[in-house]
This record gives sequence, structure tokens and C-alpha cells, in this order.
Amino acid sequence: MCGICGVIATDRALAPPDEAAVLRMSSAMVHRGPDDHGLFRADGVMLAARRLSIIDVQGGHQPFSDDTGQVTAVQNGEIYNHEELRRQLEGVGHRFTSRCDTEVIPHLYRRYGLDFTDRLRGMFAIALWDAERDRAVLVRDRMGVKPLYYARTGGRLVFASELKCIVSSRLAPLDLDFEAISAYLELGFFPGSLTPFAGVSKLPAGRRLIVENNDHRVEQWWDYPLPAPGPVGAGVQHYAEGLLEQLDEAVRLRLMSDVPFGLMLSGGLDSSLVLALMAPRLDNPVKTFSVGFKEDEHGNELPAARRVAQMFGCEHHEVELSMSTDVPDFPGLAWHLDEPTADLSALGFYSLSGVAAQEVKMTLSGQGADELLGGYRKHRVAAFIDRSLVLPRLGGLVGDRVAEALPGNWGRIVQSLRAGDPGARVLAMSALPAFGRESLTGGLGAVPPGAARRAVEPYARNLPPMVDALPATLYLDAQLALVDSMLHYFDSMSMAHSLEVRVPFLDHKVVEFCATIPSRYKVHGSVTKYALKVAAGGLLPADVINRKKVGFFRQATGAWFQSQVAGVLPEVLLDPGARYTEFVDRSAVEEALRSAHASRDESAQRGLIALLMLELWLSRCLPRALAA
Repeated sequence: MCGICGVIATDRALAPPDEAAVLRMSSAMVHRGPDDHGLFRADGVMLAARRLSIIDVQGGHQPFSDDTGQVTAVQNGEIYNHEELRRQLEGVGHRFTSRCDTEVIPHLYRRYGLDFTDRLRGMFAIALWDAERDRAVLVRDRMGVKPLYYARTGGRLVFASELKCIVSSRLAPLDLDFEAISAYLELGFFPGSLTPFAGVSKLPAGRRLIVENNDHRVEQWWDYPLPAPGPVGAGVQHYAEGLLEQLDEAVRLRLMSDVPFGLMLSGGLDSSLVLALMAPRLDNPVKTFSVGFKEDEHGNELPAARRVAQMFGCEHHEVELSMSTDVPDFPGLAWHLDEPTADLSALGFYSLSGVAAQEVKMTLSGQGADELLGGYRKHRVAAFIDRSLVLPRLGGLVGDRVAEALPGNWGRIVQSLRAGDPGARVLAMSALPAFGRESLTGGLGAVPPGAARRAVEPYARNLPPMVDALPATLYLDAQLALVDSMLHYFDSMSMAHSLEVRVPFLDHKVVEFCATIPSRYKVHGSVTKYALKVAAGGLLPADVINRKKVGFFRQATGAWFQSQVAGVLPEVLLDPGARYTEFVDRSAVEEALRSAHASRDESAQRGLIALLMLELWLSRCLPRALAA
């Protein structure tokens, strides 16, 4: 696990690589790799890597070149099948100098060219230089577990694992992208390739960027699997057994490590099942880590996690926070988040990662099962829509004003019923309340309505015609909110503590198998993740399997909002020098603060949290990154 960055000259006559810029970028992400630093220089390219040593601690210094010296690579991530790949390559004459997983990358590219990624099983962001072809290649893993940003400017392409590194390079244009900001204020995250800057992009999941012939292009090298359900008649047990087989293999592969490791344990089904598959493979007790919140009366999962840890004889560690007395360092949180994200679950995961990092350098997590197998309330709604012949028609009879006026979840349900296509349905289920057009000014006021819809549409148009609501919702969730919100804060919050987190549910073999499970075995009546619960039947007790879903930290959001509404929110959002006032009217924000406090509406609160994180990023993080 590392951080990578570099500069590639797309026109060497105009802009040779800038070593000072690369060193600034590398210094801005020491937390990603405090154990080692490596630099590669060639004509027209500079690559750098910060290393958190997990595999071959002593011999894994990056960058790595193949045995011809023509191909050099740096990597942020882990290749879980590297030992198998090394044996195959050695069998055809390749020679290696270490046991490090990164070393297989230049050899694999040398043999298979751009198709080398098809053979990788892992989470990774890779930068590679091919001296023979005068070509640079950037690659992001299939599910987008590891981030990668880039900017094309002045005859150079600048890239890095974190957005703040691009800023600190001082090479990229930093004009705000108001289309992207508009989408963020609706979704709570920056979707797809969008970032807050018009001149900086994220490389989307499953894509590669190729620099050659004084130009660059982005290609899709892996397609997220479309819904392809197998026969219902095969029965849920058939799919449960296949799912468990794939997940067991994914867990086994992710136990490779030369350093101490553990598990993020919530006490719910997903992480408990990962524990049940981990524990028998290890000689020592699994180290488990849990977090809870005092205000979360019905959602504090510490007792449940403690019980599961005792069941498997774990070495258990936990932390209990209070959102009224343990006031978070929001500027620090915004800095480590790297780009604004409106999910306050990041607070809990930041604290949990800090506790885990005191004991281990790597953990596993149960993240991703909900998005694959239908674990959320909106997935139950989607399944209900699929089963009902009458409700969608009734939803169509409700007028726009009535649907918008309905409170909370009822309004979302009716708007979901009214939605005419998968993209509109996902937004009806998940979007934050937007500030009215009359309150938008400057560059944001010039953006046409529907920025979030425009961001979702490229993914939605891949779906086949007449696809059911549940598979369509899962397909879009996994490529949008999962990648750009959940995985984003998982990566940034853990790496802030120099901690690696591995996610076996998002192994691409597991993901591809889940696409074959019929919808009725994902959400069965009111039972979510049905196939997974059947799969866990012989490994976990029934009360763990059937525990009510508790969204991580979501239950505590309202309590935190009420306790902080007279604190950090007005302190930041009503500051006379607040940057957001360049494009959102302050009086609209004052009214939104009053209304959210009075109504206790979770969606309205999250809309203000989105603006809070954007303001902290604009007023605190940008100046800090520029000064680095």
C-alpha cells in the first residue's frame, strides 16, 4: 500500500518533468507511505512512490523495473495473486529480485502489453513507463478501491493518489468546475471523473490512461457486470453456495501479509461473516476493531461486535465516542478526505482507523455487500416496485408538488415510484435537497438544472431496456456512491493513519458472481441480502445473521447535528469570509440552518453537511495544499 505521483511530458520540448513539483507531491502524502520513498527519472518522465510496507518489508523498494530495464512501474495497492503470476513468469524466463507484489507488474506488462491488467486480482492504482515504446500508462482497479487523479496542462500530464498532491504540484489549473460542484451538492460526492476542478480529473474505476505520441487517451479495460441473473429454479441454496465459495477465496487471498493485520468488525452480518472465514485460517486470534457512539441509542453496535469477537476468540479493541463532547476536528477531517464528501460515516471510520493503526498495519472489512446484494432500505423499495403492478401507476397519479411536499422517506418512495428510468429513480432515492435556483449565483447559477442527472446518465444508459428497478439500482449504486463516497472515505480515512484496508466483497470474481444472482434471492420479501444470509447459515448464529441493518454512524447523524447546530455549522457557514458565498446566497443558507434544526430532517441536514465540507475544502484545505 502506497501513494504514487509523477509528471509525464506529453511535449518534451515545451515542458520537461519538474522534479521539485514531484517532490512536493510526494511530501504531501507521507501518511500514505511513511516507510520508504522512491523516485524514477527518465527522458520525459518522473515517477515517485511513498511506501507502506506490507509485502517483503525489506526488499520491496519501489519503483520496480523488469529484467530488461525497459519497463518501470509504481503501485498503490496490493496484487493478491502475485505469487501465482510470479511463478508463471519465472516459468517463461523472467527473473525477479524480491517477493514484492509490485515487481510482477513491469514483467507482466512486458509479456502481455496493455492487457496485463486482465491478469491482476487486487486493488491498485498503477503508473508505468515503457521506454521502448515511449509510452506511459496509468491504470485504476476494476472497482475503484484505490484513487488516481490527473491533470493535463502545458505539455505535461500530472498524476497523483490524492487531489491535494495535484494542487501542491503548482502545475495544474485550479479553476472551479461548477458543473461538478452542482452535482456534488445534489449527491454528496463527486461522481465518476469529476473533481472540484475543471482541469483535474479522477481516472474512473476500470479505466486506463495512455500517454504516447504527444497525446493521451482514456480507455475502459473492465466493464462492471450488467445484471445477468441465472435461473430462479436453481434455488437460493445454489446461489448461496456459489457466493460463499467465491467470498471464501477472496478472503483467503487477502490474508497475505508480512505485517500484523486484523478486521474492522461492526457485529453485523457482513464483517462477522468475513471473520468466520478468516479465523479458521489463522494460528493466532484475529485482532478486531469496533467503534460506537453514545448518542446512537438504537444503533450503537459495540455490544454486538463484542459478542461476535468473543464467539471467535478474538483480541478485541473498541472505542466509544460522543458527538456532543468529542468535537471532531473538521478542518483536519476535510484535509484528509482530500475532496469534499458529505457522509459523516467518515468521522467514525477515521476514529476506528486510528485505533486499529496502533495495533496493525492492515485490516479486512465487510464493505460492499450492501451494494452487491441489496442491503439498504432503497433496495427494498426497488424490489417492492418490481413486485407491484399497481404502485408505479399510483405514483404516476401523484403530482410533482404533492410528491415534493411529502415528508422524508415517504416523499422519496413516491418520487421513486414516479421515476421513469433507472437514473431518475436512483436520484429520487438518494439525492440531497438542492438549494433553489434563486439562491444560486455566479458560476453555480450559470449551470443548467440537472447536473447530477447528467453525471448518472452515462452509467444508466448501459443498462438494457426495461430492466427491473432492483438490479438497475444496484448496478448504479456500485459504480457511483460506492466508489466515489464510501470507498473514497474508506481509503482516505484509513490512509490518514497509514493503515491499509482490504475489501473481500469487492473482489471482482465476487462482484461478477453477484451479477448472476436473481433479484428475488437478493431482496426476498422484506429480507435483504437473502442469499448471503443463507450462505452464512452454517457459520454464524441466527441472531447475528438476522440483526436489523444499522447504517454505520447514520443513526447518530441527527444527534450530532442537533448538538453542533450552534457550533461548527454556523461558525463555518456564517463566517463573513465564507468562500461558498461566491455562488450560494448566504440568506438561503441561514434559512436552511434554521429549517433543518427545527424539522430534524436527515436529508436536509446532509445537504448542509455537504456545503460545510465544501466550504472547509475551499477555505482551509486549498490554501494549505498550495502552501505545501
